[in-house]
Amino acid sequence: MIPKITQYLQQKNNRIVKDSTYLLTSMRLKGVVLLLIFLGLVGCKRGASVNPTNNNTTGNTNNTSVITTTVTTNLDNAALLKLVNNVRATGCNCGTTAMPPVAPLDWNDVLAKSSLIHSIDMNATDQFIHSSSDGTSFSDRITAAGYKWRTVGENIAAGQTTEQQVFTDWLNSEGHCKNMMNGSFKDMGAARVGNYWTQDFGTLQ
Repeated sequence: MIPKITQYLQQKNNRIVKDSTYLLTSMRLKGVVLLLIFLGLVGCKRGASVNPTNNNTTGNTNNTSVITTTVTTNLDNAALLKLVNNVRATGCNCGTTAMPPVAPLDWNDVLAKSSLIHSIDMNATDQFIHSSSDGTSFSDRITAAGYKWRTVGENIAAGQTTEQQVFTDWLNSEGHCKNMMNGSFKDMGAARVGNYWTQDFGTLQ
Protein backbone atom coordinates (compact mmCIF):
# COMPACT_ATOMS: atom_id res chain seq x y z
CA MET A 1 0.00 0.00 0.00
CA ILE A 2 1.26 3.48 -0.90
CA PRO A 3 -0.01 6.01 1.68
CA LYS A 4 -1.67 9.15 0.38
CA ILE A 5 -0.20 12.61 0.96
CA THR A 6 -1.90 14.64 3.65
CA GLN A 7 -0.94 17.46 5.98
CA TYR A 8 2.42 15.98 6.95
CA LEU A 9 5.09 13.98 5.23
CA GLN A 10 8.01 12.42 7.04
CA GLN A 11 10.75 10.31 5.49
CA LYS A 12 12.12 7.78 7.93
CA ASN A 13 14.00 4.55 7.33
CA ASN A 14 13.17 4.77 3.62
CA ARG A 15 9.46 4.68 4.41
CA ILE A 16 7.09 7.54 3.77
CA VAL A 17 4.82 8.15 6.72
CA LYS A 18 1.87 10.46 6.78
CA ASP A 19 -0.03 11.30 9.90
CA SER A 20 -1.83 14.14 11.62
CA THR A 21 -3.29 14.94 15.01
CA TYR A 22 -6.23 16.83 16.34
CA LEU A 23 -7.00 17.55 19.95
CA LEU A 24 -10.45 18.71 20.91
CA THR A 25 -11.28 19.76 24.42
CA SER A 26 -14.81 20.58 25.44
CA MET A 27 -15.36 23.31 28.02
CA ARG A 28 -19.03 23.85 28.78
CA LEU A 29 -19.18 27.65 28.91
CA LYS A 30 -22.59 29.03 27.93
CA GLY A 31 -22.99 26.11 25.55
CA VAL A 32 -19.80 26.99 23.65
CA VAL A 33 -17.36 24.25 22.75
CA LEU A 34 -13.78 25.47 22.54
CA LEU A 35 -11.76 23.67 19.93
CA LEU A 36 -8.05 23.37 20.51
CA ILE A 37 -6.00 22.04 17.64
CA PHE A 38 -2.32 21.38 17.89
CA LEU A 39 -0.34 19.85 15.06
CA GLY A 40 3.37 19.08 14.82
CA LEU A 41 6.06 16.90 13.39
CA VAL A 42 9.09 16.86 15.70
CA GLY A 43 10.86 13.95 17.36
CA CYS A 44 10.08 12.68 20.84
CA LYS A 45 13.14 11.34 22.58
CA ARG A 46 12.66 8.66 25.21
CA GLY A 47 14.90 7.92 28.13
CA ALA A 48 14.15 4.19 28.08
CA SER A 49 13.24 1.63 25.46
CA VAL A 50 9.65 0.45 25.22
CA ASN A 51 8.99 -3.22 24.54
CA PRO A 52 5.43 -4.37 23.73
CA THR A 53 4.06 -7.74 24.73
CA ASN A 54 2.80 -9.79 21.81
CA ASN A 55 -0.33 -11.14 23.46
CA ASN A 56 -3.76 -11.48 21.86
CA THR A 57 -5.59 -12.89 24.88
CA THR A 58 -8.41 -11.11 26.66
CA GLY A 59 -8.80 -9.89 30.21
CA ASN A 60 -8.76 -6.47 31.90
CA THR A 61 -7.09 -3.21 30.88
CA ASN A 62 -4.60 -0.61 32.05
CA ASN A 63 -0.87 -1.39 31.72
CA THR A 64 -1.42 -5.16 31.60
CA SER A 65 -0.90 -7.57 28.73
CA VAL A 66 -4.56 -8.53 28.32
CA ILE A 67 -7.66 -6.65 27.24
CA THR A 68 -11.35 -7.45 27.17
CA THR A 69 -12.85 -6.28 23.89
CA THR A 70 -15.89 -6.90 21.72
CA VAL A 71 -14.48 -4.90 18.79
CA THR A 72 -12.47 -6.47 15.99
CA THR A 73 -9.65 -3.93 15.81
CA ASN A 74 -7.29 -5.90 13.53
CA LEU A 75 -4.38 -5.12 15.81
CA ASP A 76 -2.80 -6.28 19.05
CA ASN A 77 -4.71 -4.05 21.46
CA ALA A 78 -2.65 -5.05 24.48
CA ALA A 79 0.67 -4.42 22.74
CA LEU A 80 -0.29 -0.93 21.58
CA LEU A 81 -1.78 0.01 24.94
CA LYS A 82 1.34 -1.23 26.72
CA LEU A 83 3.60 0.80 24.44
CA VAL A 84 1.61 3.95 25.20
CA ASN A 85 1.37 3.29 28.94
CA ASN A 86 5.06 2.47 29.25
CA VAL A 87 6.08 5.85 27.86
CA ARG A 88 3.40 7.59 29.95
CA ALA A 89 4.94 5.95 33.03
CA THR A 90 8.45 7.25 32.29
CA GLY A 91 7.67 10.58 30.63
CA CYS A 92 9.49 11.82 27.54
CA ASN A 93 10.28 14.86 25.43
CA CYS A 94 7.71 15.57 22.74
CA GLY A 95 9.84 17.65 20.45
CA THR A 96 11.28 20.34 22.69
CA THR A 97 8.53 19.97 25.30
CA ALA A 98 9.27 17.86 28.37
CA MET A 99 6.24 15.74 29.17
CA PRO A 100 6.18 14.40 32.76
CA PRO A 101 4.98 10.92 33.70
CA VAL A 102 1.19 10.60 33.78
CA ALA A 103 -1.32 7.94 34.78
CA PRO A 104 -1.88 4.97 32.47
CA LEU A 105 -4.75 4.83 30.02
CA ASP A 106 -7.55 2.27 30.13
CA TRP A 107 -8.69 0.49 26.98
CA ASN A 108 -12.17 1.64 25.92
CA ASP A 109 -14.24 -0.37 23.45
CA VAL A 110 -16.38 2.59 22.41
CA LEU A 111 -13.27 4.52 21.36
CA ALA A 112 -12.08 1.36 19.61
CA LYS A 113 -15.40 1.22 17.75
CA SER A 114 -15.04 4.85 16.68
CA SER A 115 -11.47 4.16 15.58
CA LEU A 116 -12.57 1.12 13.57
CA ILE A 117 -15.33 3.08 11.83
CA HIS A 118 -12.83 5.69 10.73
CA SER A 119 -10.16 3.24 9.63
CA ILE A 120 -12.77 1.41 7.55
CA ASP A 121 -13.80 4.72 5.99
CA MET A 122 -10.24 5.81 5.21
CA ASN A 123 -9.43 2.40 3.71
CA ALA A 124 -12.59 2.35 1.59
CA THR A 125 -12.24 5.91 0.27
CA ASP A 126 -8.43 6.05 0.19
CA GLN A 127 -8.66 9.39 2.01
CA PHE A 128 -6.34 10.25 4.86
CA ILE A 129 -8.10 12.83 6.99
CA HIS A 130 -9.70 13.09 10.43
CA SER A 131 -13.16 13.94 9.09
CA SER A 132 -15.27 11.07 7.76
CA SER A 133 -16.07 10.89 4.07
CA ASP A 134 -19.57 12.22 4.82
CA GLY A 135 -18.08 15.28 6.51
CA THR A 136 -18.58 14.12 10.11
CA SER A 137 -15.90 15.47 12.45
CA PHE A 138 -13.91 13.03 14.55
CA SER A 139 -15.51 14.37 17.75
CA ASP A 140 -19.03 13.87 16.36
CA ARG A 141 -18.06 10.36 15.25
CA ILE A 142 -16.90 9.55 18.78
CA THR A 143 -20.13 10.96 20.20
CA ALA A 144 -22.21 8.91 17.74
CA ALA A 145 -20.35 5.78 18.80
CA GLY A 146 -21.70 6.36 22.31
CA TYR A 147 -18.76 7.95 24.15
CA LYS A 148 -20.04 10.88 26.25
CA TRP A 149 -16.85 12.83 26.42
CA ARG A 150 -15.43 15.76 28.30
CA THR A 151 -12.30 15.83 26.17
CA VAL A 152 -11.24 13.80 23.14
CA GLY A 153 -8.30 13.54 20.77
CA GLU A 154 -7.26 11.48 17.79
CA ASN A 155 -4.13 10.26 16.01
CA ILE A 156 -4.19 8.72 12.56
CA ALA A 157 -1.47 7.14 10.45
CA ALA A 158 -1.08 5.29 7.16
CA GLY A 159 1.45 2.89 5.77
CA GLN A 160 2.72 1.24 8.96
CA THR A 161 2.54 -2.54 9.30
CA THR A 162 3.07 -3.18 13.03
CA GLU A 163 2.03 -1.71 16.36
CA GLN A 164 5.64 -0.88 17.19
CA GLN A 165 6.09 0.93 13.90
CA VAL A 166 2.99 3.09 14.18
CA PHE A 167 3.70 3.85 17.85
CA THR A 168 7.25 4.94 17.02
CA ASP A 169 6.06 7.19 14.21
CA TRP A 170 3.45 8.79 16.45
CA LEU A 171 6.03 9.19 19.21
CA ASN A 172 8.41 10.93 16.79
CA SER A 173 5.75 13.48 15.85
CA GLU A 174 5.33 16.22 18.44
CA GLY A 175 1.57 16.63 18.22
CA HIS A 176 0.86 12.91 18.22
CA CYS A 177 3.32 12.38 21.05
CA LYS A 178 1.53 15.03 23.11
CA ASN A 179 -1.77 13.26 22.56
CA MET A 180 -0.30 10.01 23.88
CA MET A 181 1.26 11.87 26.85
CA ASN A 182 -1.79 14.01 27.63
CA GLY A 183 -2.67 13.53 31.29
CA SER A 184 -6.20 14.79 30.64
CA PHE A 185 -6.98 11.61 28.72
CA LYS A 186 -8.11 8.56 30.69
CA ASP A 187 -9.18 6.17 27.92
CA MET A 188 -7.81 4.91 24.61
CA GLY A 189 -9.09 2.79 21.75
CA ALA A 190 -7.53 2.03 18.39
CA ALA A 191 -8.14 0.07 15.21
CA ARG A 192 -6.49 -0.72 11.91
CA VAL A 193 -7.96 -1.55 8.50
CA GLY A 194 -5.44 -2.32 5.81
CA ASN A 195 -2.59 0.02 6.70
CA TYR A 196 -4.85 2.83 7.94
CA TRP A 197 -4.60 3.33 11.69
CA THR A 198 -6.81 5.37 14.04
CA GLN A 199 -6.10 5.98 17.74
CA ASP A 200 -8.78 7.76 19.77
CA PHE A 201 -8.38 9.20 23.26
CA GLY A 202 -10.91 10.60 25.68
CA THR A 203 -12.21 11.30 29.14
CA LEU A 204 -15.83 10.66 30.02
CA GLN A 205 -18.09 13.36 31.42
